[in-house]
Amino acid sequence: MPNLIPLPKKFDLTGGSFPLSGGINCLCGDFLAAANVFSGYFEKIFHHKLTVGEEGCIRVLRADGLAPEEYRLSARDNSVTLEASDAAGINHAFSALVQLTSPDLTVPCCDISDKPDCSYRSCMIDLARDWHDFRYLLEYVDMCWFYRISILHLHFTDSESYTLPSRLFPKLSTEGRHYTFEQIAELCEYAFARGVELVPEIDVPGHSLPFSENYPEIFGSSRIIMQTERSMNAMKELFGELCDMFPHSGYVHIGGDEAEISLWCENDDCRSYAEANGIDFDAPDKRLLSERMLAHFVQTMADTVFAHGKQPVAWEGFAAAVNEYVSKDIIMVSWENFYQTTPELLSGGFKIVNGSWAPMYICTPLTYWTQEEVFNWSVYRWKPIHPKSPYLGLTIEIEPDPGVLGGGMLAWGDHIPRQFDVIDDGVRAEQALVEQRAPMLAENTWNIRKRRTYENIREAYEACDAKYQKLKAR
Repeated sequence: MPNLIPLPKKFDLTGGSFPLSGGINCLCGDFLAAANVFSGYFEKIFHHKLTVGEEGCIRVLRADGLAPEEYRLSARDNSVTLEASDAAGINHAFSALVQLTSPDLTVPCCDISDKPDCSYRSCMIDLARDWHDFRYLLEYVDMCWFYRISILHLHFTDSESYTLPSRLFPKLSTEGRHYTFEQIAELCEYAFARGVELVPEIDVPGHSLPFSENYPEIFGSSRIIMQTERSMNAMKELFGELCDMFPHSGYVHIGGDEAEISLWCENDDCRSYAEANGIDFDAPDKRLLSERMLAHFVQTMADTVFAHGKQPVAWEGFAAAVNEYVSKDIIMVSWENFYQTTPELLSGGFKIVNGSWAPMYICTPLTYWTQEEVFNWSVYRWKPIHPKSPYLGLTIEIEPDPGVLGGGMLAWGDHIPRQFDVIDDGVRAEQALVEQRAPMLAENTWNIRKRRTYENIREAYEACDAKYQKLKAR
């Protein structure tokens, strides 16, 4: 098997090899950015310049009949032909070519035809609990490009800090721990050129300490975003600003879990807002009332995202009892099977992403699973560890279901401040753990059915990682 991660659906060796020389012949304007990205990466890894122009041994063509993200690669007669119908696909083709190329700049004669099984192949980084220098964000984009991971999910906000800039609510941005508008714009273009989708997240209504500390007159002073006319309008404005800040992002994450929703039932201002929106605040079941209000919050934020032409994503965070109040067009990340179970989400009509804690979470340096455990995972399998999950200690494995769009790896920074004297040391340790496991995520979401052994992918990983470490060097 070739040292490619993920393994292509179709890979045929036709015999022999030849050296790459000359340049990159790219006559399709939409693919020029990808060609220039490849040229830069190639020079970093191999110390050899491939010029982008109208001549060269690498031909880049548009093939409109191919599916989104699908690509073809043909290496023969001393030339390589790359074909795709979109920028993501041509970036995947370039990524495969980098992985195929030997240190002596030779390429095996071969034909590749490939496309992913899952559209949602995600890596999430928690930027809020520990400050990540801007270069880490660019390097994570590099990683996604190299392993053909479609989505980089950025958890920008939490109670520890609010790392986004804002013109509407500038005091939200944590002093000394937020990115600038210029950096966000640079990141957006950097990811877009590489065919990597950024999914920005503002995690509300819980995880909201920056809101209550800096704007209590708007969002309330409790541990949750209060539902009032003023606060909900402000939240809609904030999500609108987020959508505008990430023009190339098709997905926006709106949070939705781990909130003390019972606080809403104790607030007179929330009563007025609920009654104005047709919610019976005097319902005898206060737990159900709070869930009903959470459903309203999630739906209102989702409506704002929809209105900006984007797809909202949320955590599994509300009870199945209120599913009827939440749009089935919101993608749900099923992570702990606690608020509601994977079967309940699917039977409720939701499209979901597998975010199983075990083995897909990384909480540096205390909690993570081995490469082999991540490799053996499936997008149809969950292993909850929440003490109140009905599946605690059990493994849930469902039949293949088109409602499962893919899966994600999630790196959380809760332990880093307590385990590292220097935060950046912890962030680097986290990056190493992510980089070791991301190839296994890539393999499992590109090819749902196993097509190689762990021993084989380990061999491929060693070869690929040597190139990747040179590629990301700044």
